[in-house]
Amino acid sequence: MPLLNKALIVSLFSLSSLIFSEAIVNVEDLRRDGEKGFFANISGSLSFSRGNRNRDSFSLQTSLDYNQEDLETFFVVKRSQKQINNNNYDSATLSHLRLNFLFDKDPSLELFAQYSKNPFRKFNRRELFGIGSRFKLNENFKAGIGLMNEKEEDLLAITNNTLRITSYIHNEFIIEENIIFDLSIFLQPDIDSFSDYKATLIGQFDFHVNESFKISLQYNTFFDSRPPSDAVKKEEGFATVFSYNFN
Repeated sequence: MPLLNKALIVSLFSLSSLIFSEAIVNVEDLRRDGEKGFFANISGSLSFSRGNRNRDSFSLQTSLDYNQEDLETFFVVKRSQKQINNNNYDSATLSHLRLNFLFDKDPSLELFAQYSKNPFRKFNRRELFGIGSRFKLNENFKAGIGLMNEKEEDLLAITNNTLRITSYIHNEFIIEENIIFDLSIFLQPDIDSFSDYKATLIGQFDFHVNESFKISLQYNTFFDSRPPSDAVKKEEGFATVFSYNFN
């Protein structure tokens, strides 16, 4: 392995105690696009510190793909938790199911459903159901656009139903043979009022140690123009993620 690659991987391990993981799933980075069969992946991160305050955090994620000639099925579930002196100050659960119906030509048709829960971020639960088109413009560049219904309940049990446009672009930049930079941008405006929108940017460096094992250094930022209750509008996160493919 070149000296530059070794130095970058060592840097990832040295940063792992300073960064934390967010409950954000990058579907295009995870799914086994264009491959036939059954695939499983597990990834996670763990950090802790001891001193005046004992800090512990972990994130665990499992994804499954079952791809056939005309249908690709993708499922992912994620759980994360953070503690200070054994007291929770953040926890999140997320599950996502996506069906991609393939045709002879682009675009393909996608159906998806998602459930997430994060009381520390001021929402009790968020449920999504959507339909859209996925465009595979080339091997490294994908895009999608569609509609989704969002049902969100805050900690006061106030529920809002919103019909949103959902759109994204995803591009992979090959830095070296085993180093890839992924960039994904998501935009979800209210179909009745574009001033109400959610936006997410995810950028990450993937270091492929071998065919099965990967280390990723990820940055993500999320913006909600109308967040629930008194939650903040913008959040940012860093994570070092260790990922293993079983096949």
